[in-house]
Amino acid sequence: MKFELLPEPKLEFGDNFICDDPKKGISIGGFFSSTNQNHRSEIRVSVIGTRNNIQDFKDWLGKLSNYTEATAKTFKHDNEASIEDGEVVNLGEDSDEIETMQDLFPELESATEVNVEFAINKKLNPDFIGFNKDSSFKCEFLNDELNNVEIKSVQVDAIVASDKTLLEKSNEIIAIYKAAFQSHIDNLNTKPDVCIIIIPSAVFKKLSSISVGKGNINFRRKLKAEILLCQSEIPVQLVLEDTILGKKKTQDDSMIAWNFVVAQYYKSDSIPWALTDIDKNSCFVGISFHTVLGNEENLKRSSIAQAFNREGKGLVYVGKQFEWDAAKMKVRAPHLTHDYAKDLIKSVIETYVTQNRKLKPKRVVIHKTTDFWNSSINKDYAEVEGLKAGIRDVLGDSVEIDLVTIKNSEIKIFRTTGIYPVIRGTLFEIDKTQGVLYTTGYIPYYETFPGMHMPLGKSVEIFEGESTLRNVCTEIMALTKVNFNNCNYYDGLPITLRFAQKVGEIIQYLPDGFVPPSKYYFYM
Repeated sequence: MKFELLPEPKLEFGDNFICDDPKKGISIGGFFSSTNQNHRSEIRVSVIGTRNNIQDFKDWLGKLSNYTEATAKTFKHDNEASIEDGEVVNLGEDSDEIETMQDLFPELESATEVNVEFAINKKLNPDFIGFNKDSSFKCEFLNDELNNVEIKSVQVDAIVASDKTLLEKSNEIIAIYKAAFQSHIDNLNTKPDVCIIIIPSAVFKKLSSISVGKGNINFRRKLKAEILLCQSEIPVQLVLEDTILGKKKTQDDSMIAWNFVVAQYYKSDSIPWALTDIDKNSCFVGISFHTVLGNEENLKRSSIAQAFNREGKGLVYVGKQFEWDAAKMKVRAPHLTHDYAKDLIKSVIETYVTQNRKLKPKRVVIHKTTDFWNSSINKDYAEVEGLKAGIRDVLGDSVEIDLVTIKNSEIKIFRTTGIYPVIRGTLFEIDKTQGVLYTTGYIPYYETFPGMHMPLGKSVEIFEGESTLRNVCTEIMALTKVNFNNCNYYDGLPITLRFAQKVGEIIQYLPDGFVPPSKYYFYM
């Protein structure tokens, strides 16, 4: 057993600039795509919302072209995540499932005092340089007004104020926005790169989450699912009215700007930054699970596979629903049959090759949120043999395969001095194939810990493969830096697993048998 500190992974930006911080890298080198043929100097957006929403959004979009100074009021990142019975669970600020820094370190007298440190840390919260063609972004937003679709505010307000049930209100308003989106794609003047849908404050406050039985209906996830049913090639970005009006925000204006422009740039099929220390011939696949809405005893599950390369180009593949009887199997975390595993991974690899200009990877790494079972463990759930057979059917017998389990760790590691937790990148090697990795923690570059909760160590175990534990964990660390839904320094999970919860929440509203789009940015 030994401790090791893995180096912070480096990222590549435009002009071959290398550094570990996305905001600094973009400010100096620009987007990675700016030095190849994929750069978009213009991102065309369309807008769906009330008349006031559309005007307010256009005004807000104009502000993004300007320099925005980071203010004294700043906030911590909330990017920790847990893995429970094979499912990814985001831990919000009010979660009682995780200890806060205040619980473990009472010498941190108040959150206010901690935030004073963040207020003067311009590395953590840098000024926004302005999204325009003259800045390092070398890009700007354009809006063709003929593509915008207006929603009648009186109609939405009437539904919100009606005596109907919350579920009825939610369904009716979602139907209005879906019809507007369908009208939008049927009557395009010029094809936009992204469609922005503005959610009014009254709708979000009343209908953001509705309790139905033992579950909840998430308004935004269900709306996204209905939009996917329109089968459009245009990705959607949902924006809250309060965000563009600045009424309620959990981040500084500069952070909101950084996160928004990076996400939209990626949705325009361009690459903000790329990983430097990842083999370009490797394909990284995450396999996780999601409980199907409305099932109780013999729960139906769906598998979610996410595949990525070093440039963060990703795809999502949703497997067929299946039944997992935890009482009968005596294990809550689900597993896959041989044929299911083979069909799932074969479809993923085939789609991955198609999207990567027919280039076949020489190595496939699978990150799985449950233990791997082979025929010697359970002959009915020989998922290991199925996964290997599916990969080799597409890539041949010479392909290298690493099977890696990533779960929560029950081992907690503390520093013996200071008030901050362990350093991000801390690896506790239990043996040659198993260890505990901290993907969140104290950041030397920031000289602080930017998280909201005590970091959760991740148990990493190599079930089969030639790679060393250090190499596997180094890759996991790198893959925590390509969540293009924001411009953060790192994430709590590798991108192979990060969006599993969001994808699962969206697909549960889709009819069984519907094949959703494979490109990752449709789910952002």
